[in-house]
Amino acid sequence: MNESFALPRRDPSFLGRTELVDDTLPGYLDRADDGVPVVLNGRVGIGKTVMSSELAYRQQYRYADVSWIDMATSGSGHSAERIAACLTTVRGRSGPHLLVLDGVSDPEDVVRYLPRDETKVLITSRADTGTWHRIARVIQVPVLPREESVRLLRTQVHGLTEADAMRLAGALDDLPLAMENAATWLTSGMTPEQVLEQLESSASKILSGYRSSDFPGSLAGRLSKATRALAAGAEEDRRMLHLLHALAVLGPDPFPTRALRRDRWEVSESDAPYLLTICDLHRRLGGLRDRGLMILQTGAAKLDEISGAVIRDLLVARPEDEASASSLAEQLLVAAVPERAAPEGAWGDWALVSPSVLAVNPANIRTEPGRKVLLDTYGYLVDSGRYREAIDGLGSLRMAWAEYFAQHRAEDLVVMSVLARAHFGRGHYEDAERLNLQVYLERERELGPSDPRTLTASVYCALDLGAKGHHSDACQLARQSWLEQCKLFGQESRPAMLTGSHLARLQTPQDPAEAYQLGLHIYRLQRDHLGLRHQHTLDTAHHLALCLVALHEFRKALPLLEETLKCRKEILPPSHPDILWTAAHYHLLSADLGRPVSPSAAQWTCDGLRKAFDRDHHVVRRLTALAKC
Repeated sequence: MNESFALPRRDPSFLGRTELVDDTLPGYLDRADDGVPVVLNGRVGIGKTVMSSELAYRQQYRYADVSWIDMATSGSGHSAERIAACLTTVRGRSGPHLLVLDGVSDPEDVVRYLPRDETKVLITSRADTGTWHRIARVIQVPVLPREESVRLLRTQVHGLTEADAMRLAGALDDLPLAMENAATWLTSGMTPEQVLEQLESSASKILSGYRSSDFPGSLAGRLSKATRALAAGAEEDRRMLHLLHALAVLGPDPFPTRALRRDRWEVSESDAPYLLTICDLHRRLGGLRDRGLMILQTGAAKLDEISGAVIRDLLVARPEDEASASSLAEQLLVAAVPERAAPEGAWGDWALVSPSVLAVNPANIRTEPGRKVLLDTYGYLVDSGRYREAIDGLGSLRMAWAEYFAQHRAEDLVVMSVLARAHFGRGHYEDAERLNLQVYLERERELGPSDPRTLTASVYCALDLGAKGHHSDACQLARQSWLEQCKLFGQESRPAMLTGSHLARLQTPQDPAEAYQLGLHIYRLQRDHLGLRHQHTLDTAHHLALCLVALHEFRKALPLLEETLKCRKEILPPSHPDILWTAAHYHLLSADLGRPVSPSAAQWTCDGLRKAFDRDHHVVRRLTALAKC
């Protein structure tokens, strides 16, 4: 072996990757007689270097000479000299030669200098660029399979249980370098629980190793070096770094670039150099991908979870960069959120965007459009039945925006109204009533009794009264609001139709016949103006079926429930509470009519309602008994 270009020290803890190291890579190298290099491609910390080293040690008997060049330390400006010097030392020797170029950042650094003789060339690079695919045979290195991750951790950490290794491997994204960094802490006396806690609070510390000498070779060290290189580069590199920071703030879920709308694209004056057009955005995303810092899918951009956690952690130490990243993240969200409210058909768009919105610290949302995005997102959570998540998030939001809300009471009332709807959905009627009553009284005092927002608040108060059994008072309040909305907007207006539907629902216990007539009238209006599959139309259909049950018209109620359930399943998430309530009433009525009901279906519905509805309910009790039959 050429001593000037010797292999790095062999890693005695290497294991796994058998198919790649023993079969795939040697096979690719055997077919490289045409001078085409083989490239191991993958993200930071996935094990490209150690895999190449292990391959070279295992296969060195097949070569007259094996040479290794660390391109990361030689630098792109010296690539030609290093490669030329290496080839000069082995020129004239008989037999094949294996040349490993480790850590090539840009194909242009080496492509013109590659040998054209029988030398086999193996390259490692995190750059995911089309150039490699044009000039080389590319192998994408995946993360370790979970069973190999567990074996790696248990080999490095004596006494680690399989269960703890499984938890750690999942938290570390099965990334070999991340697991190696974590293992150094485990061997220094940390418990698995402490490592997992530190990953949550300070990933960069855990992924730096426990000795200062570990940092350059650690996952955090390599990511820090990559970001420093961007910061010290040309203006376009710095713009890419700014975008990387913003996407880290929006992580860990993929950010849906497909949702961005050019006509809604706005940037603040301070950020104008960073994002000007959609094309600028995608060019910078491509640059980050080519440097192995970003995963791009069709219509989405993603930082892997561990790398994103490290970058977010590094940002905390640089408040100016963190503030700038949050500002750009907010602008991306404003450009990506759906234009229509969730009940009007934008469920798919909201499902894509909401994880990124909810990843942002609400304290860092500083603009009116950004605040609207966050409030609309919590409205979507409530509409989609994610009540618990909405309650927890809105509580944190109100604390983060306390000073802002002190100056902008109207927006706090919007938050309180959404929070009340979430509590109502969970069955927390006392909490809902307290919030709704406060909103109603303040709006009545500030806006007057006939303002649309006051009327909407009064309807929610009526629903609270109905939920507590005060049906007469509830009907009176809802009727007053409905008549006022009909006078202001007309019966065909959405507010009036929705309030009319609520009024019919509230009337059912006292006067099911009148409730049915009103509900049927509203249903026909909604069907004509909103469509058969609109969420509000289906709500009315469900309550119409319950009116029919109260009127003992069971055989008319069952097909209406069945059709409503079918339509709900077509437009709502599988575990949405509206689906569960309709399914529950359908199962119970079917059983009452002597029709067979699947115990497993009844149990699934029952379990879902217990999760969504945080209190005892007679429907759930009856369904539980049915599931046991």
